[in-house]
Amino acid sequence: MVRSVGRVPTLSLRLKCPALVGSMALGLALVAGCSNSTSSNSSSSTAVELTAYVTDAADNNNTTGVGTVIPINLGDATPGTPIQLGQGAGTNDIIVTPDGKTAYVSNEGTNSVQSITLATGELGTPITVGKEPVDVKFVPQTNEQWAWVADYGGQTVTTVNLATGRVGKTLDIPHAGPNTVAFTPDGRTCYVANWGTNDVAGDTVTPITVTDGGAAGTILPSIKVGRNPNWIEFTKDGKTAYVANKGSNSLTPINVAANTAGEPIPMPGPPIQMEVSPDGALAYVAIAGDSPEMDEVVPIDLTTTPVTVKPAIKMVAKSQPHWIGFTPDGTTAYVVGNGDSTLTPIAVASGKAGTPIQVSKDPVSDLLAIMITSG
Repeated sequence: MVRSVGRVPTLSLRLKCPALVGSMALGLALVAGCSNSTSSNSSSSTAVELTAYVTDAADNNNTTGVGTVIPINLGDATPGTPIQLGQGAGTNDIIVTPDGKTAYVSNEGTNSVQSITLATGELGTPITVGKEPVDVKFVPQTNEQWAWVADYGGQTVTTVNLATGRVGKTLDIPHAGPNTVAFTPDGRTCYVANWGTNDVAGDTVTPITVTDGGAAGTILPSIKVGRNPNWIEFTKDGKTAYVANKGSNSLTPINVAANTAGEPIPMPGPPIQMEVSPDGALAYVAIAGDSPEMDEVVPIDLTTTPVTVKPAIKMVAKSQPHWIGFTPDGTTAYVVGNGDSTLTPIAVASGKAGTPIQVSKDPVSDLLAIMITSG
């Protein structure tokens, strides 16, 4: 999903989104009453039976493997049987309804979004969207009726009515490589990160005013940010958006009311994804470094003005951190390792990484997004 959230074993590539969830926007995010967890492999949250669902594109960038969604019991750190999406699916992002019963995934290789009944692993009828759909997010305040999809290869955003399984509108984005969609909490505004192409780096975010109850939108003038914007994350109050610029090793803050970019915040390496904690006070940024020693997670204190970048949390070398998510109580975060197919818990209070969970031993696995559900 995220173009490097995701399509990274090669760091020069865009993150396959996820990218993602963030926020209930992919990447790794929370499901109302659900969320992400951490500690050495468990926390008080895992006592309520948390399950993580991780997407595996099966290295769709290089082969035509079977795209899957892998469930992981976070209580005993045990991966379950993968849910197979099909040969060459290129499964990128995942979102889950607040009741934890239904997931929707974007399949880049088959140009579709598909539902999954999580209790049984049963697949719904695929919904055809634009070319190379990477990121999918619920539109807030629509009761999960509407979702928007970033079609990387089609230079479009597709609106999808999940209740009917039908496409609403196809919005033409004025820049190449739309890679991530993110919404303000009130659901009135969507930002699209334009990653660009493998030949020409993108450097813009396109705001869209959501209309027709989530079915359509009005495109506004784009905002210039850093190179290869890979991910967008809004603060809990919706006043500020942060753009992870993979090609510029920076985060760009955007004043949402004015749609204007502020001074970039330097990062120690290429930022892949950013996730805000449930209380809105902290953010973690995944850094998939150009060298093994740069694989780390950077905490950011959002309560200060300007924000405070804290010392990085070192991850296992060559793990290539991608999506991040917090448990509902905010005590633990889980980090998807795209480079070694792992899920690593971080105890937020101490900032210490725990023992990685080996999610897959498939040599062509391509882990990207994560969602965590309870019950």
